Amino acid sequence: MGQVGATAPRAPRKLPPGRHGIPADQVAEDQRGRILAAVVTAVGERGYGGATVEDFTSRAAVSRKTFYQHFANKQAAFLAAYDETADRVVSALRNAYSAHADYVASARDALECTLRELAADPDAAVLGVVEVFAAGPEALRRRGEIIRTLTELITEHTRDLPQAAPGASFTAETIVGAVLEVLHNRVQRGEARQLPDLLPDLLYCVIAPFLGHERATEERAKVLRDPAG
Repeated sequence: MGQVGATAPRAPRKLPPGRHGIPADQVAEDQRGRILAAVVTAVGERGYGGATVEDFTSRAAVSRKTFYQHFANKQAAFLAAYDETADRVVSALRNAYSAHADYVASARDALECTLRELAADPDAAVLGVVEVFAAGPEALRRRGEIIRTLTELITEHTRDLPQAAPGASFTAETIVGAVLEVLHNRVQRGEARQLPDLLPDLLYCVIAPFLGHERATEERAKVLRDPAG
């Protein structure tokens, strides 16, 4: 089973200096992309509390004036970078669940693409999974929206399972919360690159509540025998 969705580059290539005849909107898009990439890198390296606007501008090679033309403050830039990271992952998850009618296949693809996305960009993993807790109430609200979205995805794909419990939505919410906590712990320990190694055990955890220990054990063994699917 292949990867669903590919990790997109965080920023466009820097435009050449001087008079280049490039439209103003393209210049602005390039600047914004470089700033967001700088936010991800700076927050990944220094944390939200330690990162500064100066970190963003120096890494993006833009002036403070340019930064404030795009973002009101440090938090606004963080939220934009968080949304971009989260949207990429959630889009890949939606594709995974829409590609299969079978819950097991969709769950495996969804987990696989999430783990690969985060492992491919450890700084983005730090920003989206760990540092979101340090960025204020609005960041936590957006995280909560993502949890609801993921809960709805799982609920939608398990509601017709004969083994599904009456509280399928609550079970789905519990699964999402547990998986996010595992990811948080690993990323916080600097183990983002190793996240794909968690696929067999996480797959067991998301299957067992709906299909039972025996089926979950069987699917975990399949991943261990053939990680590529």
